[in-house]
Amino acid sequence: MAKNVHILCIDDISEELISRVERLLPERYAKAKRFKHEKGFLHCIGVGVLLLHVFPDLQEEMIQYNVHGKLSVIDYDECSISHSGKYVVLVTDKEPIGIDIEEITEIKEKHTLVSQKVFSPEERQWMQDDLSQRFFVLWTQKEALVKAVGCGITVPLAECNVLPFEKSERVDYAQNRWFGATAIYDNHQVSVCTLSPIDSISFFRVR
Repeated sequence: MAKNVHILCIDDISEELISRVERLLPERYAKAKRFKHEKGFLHCIGVGVLLLHVFPDLQEEMIQYNVHGKLSVIDYDECSISHSGKYVVLVTDKEPIGIDIEEITEIKEKHTLVSQKVFSPEERQWMQDDLSQRFFVLWTQKEALVKAVGCGITVPLAECNVLPFEKSERVDYAQNRWFGATAIYDNHQVSVCTLSPIDSISFFRVR
């Protein structure tokens, strides 16, 4: 089963969309204005644009965050949001769900240090066959898994092997059985994790 993901390129954010977020989600707009760099501002506005697109009657008081920062919308399905590089993504489901996106960049020393801390020996071995891309597969899958759980890291990530996702098999984590899928969109790795089996990701571009 494919999972639908709404995706927005920050280059497509017009003054009209910015004004709409300012008018309908003033707290989101105020948060965006606090960013010093344009990309941070656009990422934050982009989250508002996607929320208004997916939840047409959204009011700001309907948006809530738990103590771990997981966003939810009152009276709606579960949702998860992520942003990196040029894109912001949002996914919804009736069950807990998580999404992560990362721009695929050159592997540097910082990536190696991260892999040593959060990847299992089996994952690090698998990664060596295609270092430049598989790092981001593993990283986004783990991030999506933690977001789906929604209560922080309950088990050290190095002890949670996500390689079964590559075979559409489940991963046991935080007292649940999880399934995941991953895909590349315009040089950005996107992974989704949920409680129901998924085998692919379908992207719906929002403009």
